Amino acid sequence: MSFGFETTGDEIVDRFEDQVKGKTFLITGPTPGGIGAESALCLARANPRHLLLAGRSRQKIQPLIDQLRETDPNVKTSFVPLDLGSQKSVRQAVEDVKALLEGDKIDCVILNAAIMACPYGVTEDGIETQLATNHLGHFLFTNLLLKSGLIGSRVVIVSSSASERAAEYAFQPLGDISYSDGATYDPMQAYTFSKACSVLYGKRLARLLHHKHPDVAVFSLNPGSIRTNLQGYMSADVRSRAIDVARRYNPAFTMPELKTLQQGCATQLRAALDPTLAVESGAYLDDCQVTRVAVHEGHERYTDQVWELSERLVGEKFEF
Repeated sequence: MSFGFETTGDEIVDRFEDQVKGKTFLITGPTPGGIGAESALCLARANPRHLLLAGRSRQKIQPLIDQLRETDPNVKTSFVPLDLGSQKSVRQAVEDVKALLEGDKIDCVILNAAIMACPYGVTEDGIETQLATNHLGHFLFTNLLLKSGLIGSRVVIVSSSASERAAEYAFQPLGDISYSDGATYDPMQAYTFSKACSVLYGKRLARLLHHKHPDVAVFSLNPGSIRTNLQGYMSADVRSRAIDVARRYNPAFTMPELKTLQQGCATQLRAALDPTLAVESGAYLDDCQVTRVAVHEGHERYTDQVWELSERLVGEKFEF
């Protein structure tokens, strides 16, 4: 079977059904109508052992839990309260996951939750909201799970094509992560920065795990352009300015073709399930294929700086 733009999540799960049966998955931000929820519904068709669904509000996730029970009443589902913008919540969520696993491990964590181009704000920890939610919360959550020995096989980081912007734009916020208390804040640049940081996190994490934890592979990816509630803050003005920036660095830039939810969740499911990818830990996927992005290679000079900033902001160092 060849994989590409048109590949669906159901097709991926059918192809790798043996990698789902009896396995435990954790997905952050699986809000109904998004690709995280669609991934969970695909997985539920192939008899997973346990689906842990991590989000801020049980009320928002409950419709998905109901759908999953309709798909297969025998699939165990658990809700994990997780506010990625609160480091206290992230740390508590790790303890909750430990209790729910009852001695088991998570076979695959899919870091799917995100916010996009929201107005300027800071979290209870004093960190710009998009950086905290899209990168830092996942950085802390995943590293604590790994430190506790709770992840057995895969970490899948859902990034974005926004991560593919030129380094001088994507990492400009490193010089002032508060955006002068919002005075210099650009919502799409902040989103780009958070998603570019997540790709660098995946690359460095893969290198750190390579020797001591070779069974755990790490991937980041672009799911494609999918019309979901993620775009709730994308006004015409914000969209227009984002296109202008993309064309400033790449005059040939065109808006990507839209994917369906089924197509949109396929890349993260291949990253989660395909055993042949294990030897390519640290890779970036697009349209269900491992993809070399030249711009990302230019980003790598910021890898240590992003990691050290992330450790400083969460107040903890991680060595694996």
